[in-house]
Amino acid sequence: MKIGFLIDDHMARPGGVQEYVRGLYRYLRANGHEAVIFTSGGGQPEDDLRLIPLGAALPLSGSGSTTSIPLTTAAPAHLRRLLARENCDVLHVMAPYSPTLSGRLLVQSRAAHVMTFLVAIEPGPYRTVLGSLARLQRRSLSRFHARIGLSATAAETGRALYGGTYEVIPGGVDTEQFAPELEPLPQLRDGHTNLLYVGRLEQRKGVAHLVRAFARLQNQYPQLRLVIGGDGPERAVLEQQARELGLERVLFLGYVPAADLPRLFASADLFCAPATYAESFGIVLIEAMAAGLPIVAAANAGYAGLLAAHPGNLLVPPGDDRAMAGAIAALVAQPDYARAIGRRNHEAARRYSWGSVGQAIMAVYERIVAER
Repeated sequence: MKIGFLIDDHMARPGGVQEYVRGLYRYLRANGHEAVIFTSGGGQPEDDLRLIPLGAALPLSGSGSTTSIPLTTAAPAHLRRLLARENCDVLHVMAPYSPTLSGRLLVQSRAAHVMTFLVAIEPGPYRTVLGSLARLQRRSLSRFHARIGLSATAAETGRALYGGTYEVIPGGVDTEQFAPELEPLPQLRDGHTNLLYVGRLEQRKGVAHLVRAFARLQNQYPQLRLVIGGDGPERAVLEQQARELGLERVLFLGYVPAADLPRLFASADLFCAPATYAESFGIVLIEAMAAGLPIVAAANAGYAGLLAAHPGNLLVPPGDDRAMAGAIAALVAQPDYARAIGRRNHEAARRYSWGSVGQAIMAVYERIVAER
């Protein structure tokens, strides 16, 4: 079978949607299928991904985050020839935001069509803009043969924007790549207890609350160190916040290449995900689970929905740095208990392996191809 992925963004921007496409693409290729990714222009090509860039990426901010909307002006005849040449059995679209890319390709495509909706978008101006774009896509949206939600939270947003019925299939991770027995990074092997955050440094990710929570703990737990992996528009503000709070054991790593992430997780003792809202699932939580880490997370809808199935991990009210500090302290003060949670997480992460998730998505592909 040949699968064409269609992402209304570019693959160079760090994000859960991009990681979902990469993981599923690699799973399909490893299991004998062909795959190609239709995307907007932007970033550098990746050696193991076949990308077909179309148009340019227009930056867009909203809901406390950043993304891009592609602008594609290729003639309809060009798009028809491109799709005929690629001859995909399935066109798998990631959250069809753009009338000029996903909308136009869907109208010209003769493949079976499936959408995955991966994000949670709070009601507000950003969701209103996307809703307006959706009204321009009625023709293309009617061409889906199946719809997948990454979680119940993502499915709710998808229904609000695009209507339809969604089958919930979670995201996947490479559970062989993320493993607790990996060699830790040498610079983090110095006897400290490493509290890890990995993700973009932007307002809705709530890292400022994590920094304040750590400030409450630094004197009580002198062995505790906060390790922040990631970059983004809030980095300078966060570094200034750490200086003003007099924090000495906060390490800003900046952007961490995907190849280095497994060893970074293996270097940590516990993981914190403080995002305050607009999280649909939490791929990074599954990566932490696969690495055998106990988790403290803000109880936004996506994180709470995921961790409800994995007791022992701790959820705190979003934006409450006092509660976050208390939850972190509970795990730091009971290392044997924390390690036991981590072991359970490692076992539970198997259900999110690409072997398991990929089979569920392949079943959707096979069904819609057969029905057509």
